[in-house]
Amino acid sequence: MTTTRQPKRSYSQIIHDHMLAGKRISNMEAYDQYGMTCFLQRISDLRAAGVVIQDEVIEKNGKRYKSYWIDKSDDDAEVIL
Repeated sequence: MTTTRQPKRSYSQIIHDHMLAGKRISNMEAYDQYGMTCFLQRISDLRAAGVVIQDEVIEKNGKRYKSYWIDKSDDDAEVIL
């Protein structure tokens, strides 16, 4: 019996795919969903690779955090990572 192993996706690819699916993500959501502690560095890496990532400061229950997303209309959303 042979099994084929799927290549392991990088955190940058995981975040990129998440946002390309039309979803927003914050630092805490990245930790909760993917166990990712280096989320902000991966956002920086994606931006450096040419991905246009939007962000918004959200205030909830007296706390502030940023939410990140990719607009579907951005032509550069298909950057190869």
